[in-house]
Amino acid sequence: MIKENKEFLTVNEVAELLNINEKKIYALLKEGRIPGTKITGKWLFPKEELEEFVRSDSRMMIRRPEPSRAHEREIILAAGSDDPAMNTIQGVFHRIYPHYVLFSSIVGSEEGLHLLNEGFCSIAFCHLYDTGTKDFNFAYMERLLDEPGKFAVVNLFYRTVGFVSKKVEVGSFSDIVAGGLAFINRQKGSGIRSRVDAMVEKEHIRKEEIIGFDEEAYTHLDVITHILRGKADVGVTAQSVACLPGLYFKKIFKERFDMVVLKDSFFGENIQAFVEFVRSDHFKRIIAAMQGYDCRNTGRVMYPNQIS
Repeated sequence: MIKENKEFLTVNEVAELLNINEKKIYALLKEGRIPGTKITGKWLFPKEELEEFVRSDSRMMIRRPEPSRAHEREIILAAGSDDPAMNTIQGVFHRIYPHYVLFSSIVGSEEGLHLLNEGFCSIAFCHLYDTGTKDFNFAYMERLLDEPGKFAVVNLFYRTVGFVSKKVEVGSFSDIVAGGLAFINRQKGSGIRSRVDAMVEKEHIRKEEIIGFDEEAYTHLDVITHILRGKADVGVTAQSVACLPGLYFKKIFKERFDMVVLKDSFFGENIQAFVEFVRSDHFKRIIAAMQGYDCRNTGRVMYPNQIS
């Protein structure tokens, strides 16, 4: 228990007072949302100010916010990565389960995890590949979620990703530089962008050598639009949007596309309805009808370095 006569509190005591974990304390300090001072290498917090902070109802501002209806059974809020198949799936899901509505915001895989961590959505869609573990999403969950052990990962599908171009087939960033081709990138924090950055580094190419590297698109379709309108020559997209006349597609890799959800809400009626839909033959038929998808683990709860 916190000692009554202390003028200052430690990080551990503040975590107890505010009922949040220590990692969140440091995040709040960085944002300047709680008072604290560093003395001889340790953070100390004025007890009276923090107690007033709690009494004034500010406590509700720093604990995990809950979207107004995200955990009610009718609503599912999702955020994260863009995928062409998911745009179709959302409408079909509502048609089959009219009692439920899925709202999705395309903000990139990393931001999806941030929003899930802060309680602003029920599901995060992501496909973040970690070169160290050679696995998807789990390493990023460790870095971006306050308590990663409280979340579950369910696979939606695997998808093929590659270079899409109009003038000439492209197989590497070296080809792009050598041909003087203009590249349209994806936004920072997206799963595709993290792979692009890794590929450029592996090929020992400076980003400044790639024309248009700082130009960003937020969806796969936006990349295709830039190329078709002549604003760029080449980009990286899912195969499913690259199958248009006059476009070249060159496979780079196949990646795992998952949904991340709080374990506590996993068995809620809304999330279970969506998981049931994902595991259905209907869902798999939709995926199978589009090029570049693989349902080998669709609906399966995933674990780190799980062999698939």
